[in-house]
Amino acid sequence: MTDASDAQRSPGIVRRLLGFSMLPFFASVLPLIAVPIMSRASSGDEYAALGIGMGVGAFAAAVALVGWNLLGTPLVIAAETSRERELLYARSFYIRGIAVVLAAAASGIVAAVIAPPAAATAAVFAVATALNAMTLSWYAVAVASPGLVLWYEVVPRAIATALAIGVVLVTGRIFWYGALLALSFFAGLLIFHLRTFRRVLPAWPGGRQLRDDVADMRAAWGVETMTSLSTNAPVPVAGALIGTAGTVSFSSSDRIYRYGLMAIIAAGNALQGWVLESTAEVRRRRNIVAFAIMGAVALIGWVVLAILGPFVSALMFGADKAGDPLVFHFYAIAFVGLTMATPLIRNILVPARRDRQVLLASIAAAVVAFVAMVVSGLLWGGVGVALGFALGEVVNLAICVLLALSLHRSRHDSPQHQRENS
Repeated sequence: MTDASDAQRSPGIVRRLLGFSMLPFFASVLPLIAVPIMSRASSGDEYAALGIGMGVGAFAAAVALVGWNLLGTPLVIAAETSRERELLYARSFYIRGIAVVLAAAASGIVAAVIAPPAAATAAVFAVATALNAMTLSWYAVAVASPGLVLWYEVVPRAIATALAIGVVLVTGRIFWYGALLALSFFAGLLIFHLRTFRRVLPAWPGGRQLRDDVADMRAAWGVETMTSLSTNAPVPVAGALIGTAGTVSFSSSDRIYRYGLMAIIAAGNALQGWVLESTAEVRRRRNIVAFAIMGAVALIGWVVLAILGPFVSALMFGADKAGDPLVFHFYAIAFVGLTMATPLIRNILVPARRDRQVLLASIAAAVVAFVAMVVSGLLWGGVGVALGFALGEVVNLAICVLLALSLHRSRHDSPQHQRENS
């Protein structure tokens, strides 16, 4: 396969980047308007509960994805027919659907326990965020169709957010924002299934097939779970250590960081399909381009967080809820670490089926992050939690670099590689 054939077969990198970057932009426009309204319409306890609920729910979503967000894209790209791709989606839907029911219920309970002054608000945002496990993004990346995400996720979410702004202004309760977001996920999936499968649910693939898929996904499942544990732990950990009142400022820093994650997700999604659809020689060149693009994302993210973060958070959420400059500095370091680890994991290590090694790296980084967040948080409060969070992302990046170098050496020393160069 040549570059020319690649271009005929699927959209190029510029079109992919535009498609998968504009969608998060559109998805974020209304929340950028909505969250400041929610911040000013809510008490400090409710605002902190929103952040705690989203943090717990995001971890639940990663658990309920069961590895499909990481390994599902390469599997669908490798499928030869549209029928095979639709069957893969159906298998993923039932596995994730079963998992998300349990994970969403558990996340709602945990969030309510962490934020008892606003338990209902924390619980509904945890459930709404956990439903992200049913996303179409990984499938849309594989079939190079950003429109799937636009029509079945972004548009329903935008409608829900617009309605929520009006409801919250009338009732003064941000609980309804979370409830409407949850409803938007069900509406989007229902419409997608009716248009794609002509039925409410895709065909049942059989219990044996689902058990085989779960067994094959175990390592990728563990990677996503451990990565999400360290990524989404800061606000819940801060809430548990310093209370909801002390978490208000910290939540603002975390919220700005979450907006930045949209850039990582957009670029990572666009680049993964573009890199993996190519042959070995072309893939090496595309990997270099991917690292350059992700490096630019990391640099921009660092500037926004470390330099502009306090000003932006005060502007968006109010001066009384502005983020701490030192917390923003540690979040900026974490952003760089996560950005540069993304192409290593998604474009090199997992496609090479080094998912077990990546799982061990994720476990090590998550343990380091959690222990450091708790110990540092007890010593220095929110700043300490942010320090531990940054340390975990740096450790994860360092281990992934070592794994990629080891993979490169093993390929270079392989008999096939030596025959090709003899």
